[in-house]
Amino acid sequence: MRFFTSLAILSLFFGSSALADSYTTAGDGTEWTMTKLAAVEGSGVTAEGNVFTMSNTVVVAKGDMFKIENGITVKMGKGVSMEIEGTASLNATDRVLFTRTAEGVAPGYVFVKSDDAVTAVTNIDFEYTGLKNFGSKGLTVDNCTFRYHEASSSGTSALNMAGEGAEFVVTNSTFEYNKRSAVGGAANASNNITIENCAFRYNDTQNLNYPQLNLTAAKSIIVRGCEVTGDRTKTRAGGIMVADLMGVATNPHTLIEYNMVSDNRYGIALYSGQTAIVRNNVLVNNNTETNPMNGGSGINVYDASNTQKTMITGNYIEGSLWGVTIVGGGDINLGKTEDPLAADYNPGQNTFLNNGNGGTIYDLYNNSANTVYAQGNYWRTATTQDQAGIEAVIFHKNDDPKLGEVIFMPFGDVTVGVKGTVSESNASNEVYTLQGTKAMGSLHGIGIVKRGNDIKKVIRR
Repeated sequence: MRFFTSLAILSLFFGSSALADSYTTAGDGTEWTMTKLAAVEGSGVTAEGNVFTMSNTVVVAKGDMFKIENGITVKMGKGVSMEIEGTASLNATDRVLFTRTAEGVAPGYVFVKSDDAVTAVTNIDFEYTGLKNFGSKGLTVDNCTFRYHEASSSGTSALNMAGEGAEFVVTNSTFEYNKRSAVGGAANASNNITIENCAFRYNDTQNLNYPQLNLTAAKSIIVRGCEVTGDRTKTRAGGIMVADLMGVATNPHTLIEYNMVSDNRYGIALYSGQTAIVRNNVLVNNNTETNPMNGGSGINVYDASNTQKTMITGNYIEGSLWGVTIVGGGDINLGKTEDPLAADYNPGQNTFLNNGNGGTIYDLYNNSANTVYAQGNYWRTATTQDQAGIEAVIFHKNDDPKLGEVIFMPFGDVTVGVKGTVSESNASNEVYTLQGTKAMGSLHGIGIVKRGNDIKKVIRR
């Protein structure tokens, strides 16, 4: 038996193409607002109170500045974009809405092309349109929403990342019901990004094999404290993917921690060469893929170059078609407890429950020729917590001599230390951190509501 997974689609970013007439400012140092643009004949911007309608693309030229006004609504026509080549100030205090002019109209993007400074984007709601960066500095996005984005030839994600050297920080924001990915990086560009305390819900509404987070590996990729919830009717929509399919990243590092990922085609996918840490995530029911040969992993490592180095620690993985699948890879470490002082020491502490398909449990499937360490884990599906019981939920060399061995003894016991994701001995309705201790305060926004022995949901604190 062999396990394969189809690669998610990544975009190539080459530039933008205008689908509407455009108006370009003079680049003479003017600070532009929507009110000022509406006062210019030929700009294509009209105003009615705090509502501004754009019938033309507006290009704020290099040397000029665009400043968002508080509490306004901007309606954008078909193919219409706001392109900011100069300095941008998109830091609103009262919420701003960018949306379409009418039902069925697909606007362009709000483009930031500035090379002058990092652009702050705060308290803005993007509906049917999206936010895209082409500048060399990047964006900080906080307390924004991205909904119903219409995929277009100029970008497939609600938040599109590009720009040589640009870096991104996205916090406290919500992405939902976008036609393809919520956040996407170019396959031919490597951009650092930190995503914290965000909610990703029901994206890839077109059901076209896009993950909700579609990230190209970079020097630093961090996804922390997020909720990633799929729509179970969208059987091709994945959770989190980090990939370097075109070999553009130099020394890429990935950190994915304290996230709740549920009801997607797969939970977390790491493709190609990178150094990754995946820890303290809750991955539940990532099983919407209809063909197990094409996906359905809680965590999937896919690396034909055999260079990926990944440490997987303290995760709770339940209800996937495959718990953890390893296809290639270099050093994939799910627990190595023999020497606490060793550089590759990993306490394990992953919990597996009911991951399987076709009537067979596959909590861990090593579909590589490499030896994989998976010590110190709690194999909750195993009928007995011993070598024979755990062997039955792992597929490796003992099942197919062409495959590498999984070294899983000694196993973990949740009643000792952390060892599972929560303390199984406590049956009261209390909130626990992913390390199994009672939550008293913030832990990157994640806690577990536990009723008896059932993990019900992850909450934001």
